[in-house]
Amino acid sequence: MLRVMSAISAILLCFSMAMAKESSDEKTPLALSGQYFGQKLPVGKAEVFARGTISFEGRYEFALSFSPDGSELLFTAQVPDEQIYVYYTHLEEGKWTKPSTVNLSKGARKSVMEAFFSPDGKYIYFAPYDEGMDVRIWSIEVRKDGWHNPREVEAPVSEDPAFFPTTSMNGVLYYTNLAKRKVYRAYMERGSVSRVEDAGLAFGMHPFVAPDESCVLVDAMRDDGFGKGDIYVAFRTDDGRWTKPVGLGGEVNTEFAETCPTLSPDRKYLFFSRYNEPNEVSNIYWISSRVIEDARRRLSK
Repeated sequence: MLRVMSAISAILLCFSMAMAKESSDEKTPLALSGQYFGQKLPVGKAEVFARGTISFEGRYEFALSFSPDGSELLFTAQVPDEQIYVYYTHLEEGKWTKPSTVNLSKGARKSVMEAFFSPDGKYIYFAPYDEGMDVRIWSIEVRKDGWHNPREVEAPVSEDPAFFPTTSMNGVLYYTNLAKRKVYRAYMERGSVSRVEDAGLAFGMHPFVAPDESCVLVDAMRDDGFGKGDIYVAFRTDDGRWTKPVGLGGEVNTEFAETCPTLSPDRKYLFFSRYNEPNEVSNIYWISSRVIEDARRRLSK
């Protein structure tokens, strides 16, 4: 995602049109059905996810998030030098609707990116912004009749620019603090922030925390990496700390930049962005999450 941010200075000159969740485009069904858009499951190597539906040539795609039951999907996309949008699609009568843009702040902020369902399905956390890097973390309530009450997550989370907000089943919010350029976490009690702290990771950005907080996926550019940025995983130890993040290996990491890791709700598949198109534009890829357990074994040797 940090590579996408290089285009934001041009993007921020535009206003985002607030679009309703129930748009006419969204109601156009696709000839795709099943849990993963009818895609053949990846075997052995990472594959482009839903080419021509989610991943398009010449467009950045990143920050993919399925709802807990797998019937809804959010992801962020941007045509180079144009507006960044969050897209939404869901299963309707067994088929996925055409992805359509949503402004989760309901027009309160100009642009929105990086939207993630909470593991309990009660909230979507996202990162809206206005000018420059004035980006903060917001939440919106998920109810049976739609999405309601978008609001900024309160201080001290709101005191610094921040993005890429993912949560554990216990409601612990992990995010990138842009002012500190580190991963932070916020403990929530009855909807309010009770404590904020450095998450204790040795390095990394764009954190995706497993629902049980057993591991955290991050990306980073390291001297010992494969190329322009790689995906790593840190595991929680018995004393509640994190291991040093370990790379996910050559099945995920390449000479291109890999960023913005997430997991499917059943934790069977890893999703990430790879910037391997011309001009370093990204597609979303997916692969079996066994690469995470492979990394755990390498760490224990």
